[in-house]
Amino acid sequence: MMNEKKWVTFVLGATSVCLLVLMIINIIVDPFMQYHSPLSEMKRYYKYTQEYAMYWLIGRVKNTPTEAVIVGSSLSNFISSDKLGKQSGLKVVSLSKSAGRPNIYTLFLRESLKRNRLQTIYYELNFPHLHMEYEGDIPLYLYNSNSIDDVKYVLNRDVSKMSAYILINCLGDQIQPGNDTKRDKIPAKTVFEVDRSQSTSIYSTLAVARSLYVRHGKVADKSSVIDYRTKAKRNVEQNIIPFLKENPEIKFVFIVPCISILNTYDLVREGTVDDYLAIHKDIMLNILKYDNAEIHMFSDLEGFVNDLDNYKDRVHYAPAGGDLICNGLKTGAYKVTPENIDERLRHLKSMAESFEIPFLKEGFTGDDVLEMQQQLIALGYNCQANKVYDGQTRDMVAEFQSDHRLEVTGIATAETRALLQGVTGGRFFERSNSRI
Repeated sequence: MMNEKKWVTFVLGATSVCLLVLMIINIIVDPFMQYHSPLSEMKRYYKYTQEYAMYWLIGRVKNTPTEAVIVGSSLSNFISSDKLGKQSGLKVVSLSKSAGRPNIYTLFLRESLKRNRLQTIYYELNFPHLHMEYEGDIPLYLYNSNSIDDVKYVLNRDVSKMSAYILINCLGDQIQPGNDTKRDKIPAKTVFEVDRSQSTSIYSTLAVARSLYVRHGKVADKSSVIDYRTKAKRNVEQNIIPFLKENPEIKFVFIVPCISILNTYDLVREGTVDDYLAIHKDIMLNILKYDNAEIHMFSDLEGFVNDLDNYKDRVHYAPAGGDLICNGLKTGAYKVTPENIDERLRHLKSMAESFEIPFLKEGFTGDDVLEMQQQLIALGYNCQANKVYDGQTRDMVAEFQSDHRLEVTGIATAETRALLQGVTGGRFFERSNSRI
């Protein structure tokens, strides 16, 4: 019996020691900066992936002194904090989070305001997502002052895994100095602002066509408009207006990002464009009631937002878009005022109404799909003329592309449509003789 008691005592004691050691390691390494900035000798090994963003973003807030912050989603990834810092003369820290929404911007701002004397807040005002809330896991225990909750951090599996990663890589380079020499050739600057996926993405019209985007059709009722109005205005009242009221000494710079024209184009096709633009106008005028707020709108920039080669999907723009925004904030050329807001929104609507989408793909419907189907049928391809770009139409487009030595995608690109038009506009011929 004594042996069993001793064994239990030993196991409990050993477990306690192991847990204590683990806690100490996680506090010292602190991979997500909850207690201190990265240790200088380990700084290059810290990883700031979006997978753990809700951890390290609050760590940045707690342990990176700053005079200005950027809050936004992945649409703010290419808005350079360095550029804004040089333009404003302030220390600017980016707090962008993929799939970020106003409810988590509120968490970031509250913590940052507690710890810093902010002079400027750059706030992403993304209308297509303004009615949404962040749906990912939020480790709320990191966002309070209850020290007991720290146990959830120092004994967290992901924290322990990241501490181990940092230590193993650091010790490995100490044991094999050659690796350190090689690593020194790589710039050690940590890129917080850009997702790994975005920094390596291809931006082109074909990339947009291959994305999940499917254009909208006419809507039978406008219940979605009512739902959007209710939720978007509630989000503004709960997550934006209180900060404007409580911090009159801070300059709030709201950025309407340069999302592609596809968003407004879809509203035109739905028949809801006037409804949504009226909501956007009301929201912007509500914000502009406050002397410490200004809005810069980049969603109507002709030559950029209507060129889909600048995008990887309907909203995510190439790095050039970030430069455009930074330069626009510097010059103030795209500032929205009560005097010019109607003109700006009319221009956006006009751009969308005149926009001709450069591709057709599965899921699309409309007269342009019907015209293409008729052209394919005239050439002997087996599909129905039903205005629906279905699987059969996709397969016939792919066959046409293969027959004419085009890249086979099943997407009716501008090149494919031009060739179809050219072939059917001239002479008809048998598919067996259609190689060109």
